[in-house]
Order: sequence, then structure tokens, then C-alpha cells
Amino acid sequence: MKKTGILLMGMLAILLMSFHTVDEEELRSLYWQAANSREAADQLMKALSAVDDQSEPLLVCYKGAAEMLQAKYVLNPFSKLSRFQKGKALIESAIKRDPEHFEMRFLRFSIQCNLPSFLGYNDWIETDKRMLIDRLGGLGDTAFKQDVIKYLSGSKYCTKEELKIIGK
Repeated sequence: MKKTGILLMGMLAILLMSFHTVDEEELRSLYWQAANSREAADQLMKALSAVDDQSEPLLVCYKGAAEMLQAKYVLNPFSKLSRFQKGKALIESAIKRDPEHFEMRFLRFSIQCNLPSFLGYNDWIETDKRMLIDRLGGLGDTAFKQDVIKYLSGSKYCTKEELKIIGK
């Protein structure tokens, strides 16, 4: 009887965790902060701890970005490379599942813009940038839109003509 009760409690806990949703605004906020704060990077990873490759693609993509941000804060080069590879695989699998998702393409763009070129993960910068610029006008979330515009404007990848298109 006691074992059955413990088993049921465990199953209930797993069931409740599977219904836990992660707030997109919280993810965005932690993502921006994580570039300069190990604490925020750790919080982002914790918020995404239940996410696996079968989760919603946006969450998988954020988890991939979080893995890459964690690489920034580890000292061991093998750990850095491992985090990078895991993050890349998660980002690419998420985008493969939903290639037109604006926010996932933005995440990949922002990650690729900040990685050292020797890692060779920069193939999508131009494609993602073009998609972001082309679809920016149709983005309904004003705050997120402003964040994207600010990021694009500050990146070294936008031409003067592209900056005019996005209004900067």
C-alpha cells in the first residue's frame, strides 16, 4: 500500500511538471540578461530544465540558446565545446520542425552573430537576417519587435539600406 502511494505521488508529480508552462516574457528577459550574467544564464537553464526534444519547438530553441550561453561561463574547453554542440543541435532541430517561426530564427541569428567564426556556425546569418527584416512589419508583439529592431540595428550585419528598411 505504501509503495503504491509513493508511486502514485511520483506519477502525479511528473504529470504536474508536464503541464508546467514557461512564460515567454520571462524567457525573453532571461535570454537578454544571460549574455552578461551567469546568474541569469543559470536561471534560464533552470526554467527550461523540463524541456526535451519533443517539447514545443520555441522552448527547444530557447534551451539550445541557453546551452550555448552556458558555454560562455564554463572554463573547461571541452565543456564549452560540448555545450555549443548540444545547443546547436537543439536550435537546428527546433527550426527544422518550424522553419518559419520568427522568434526561433531571431534566436539563431543572435547566437550566430556572437559566436567566434572558427566554430563554423554562421551559415544562416544572412538568411535569418533577411527573413527577420522582411517579416518585421507583420510582427504583432510591439515590445519584442522593438527588441529585434534594436538588436538588428546594433549588429554589424545590417547594411545602411537594411537599417533604413527597419527604420533606424
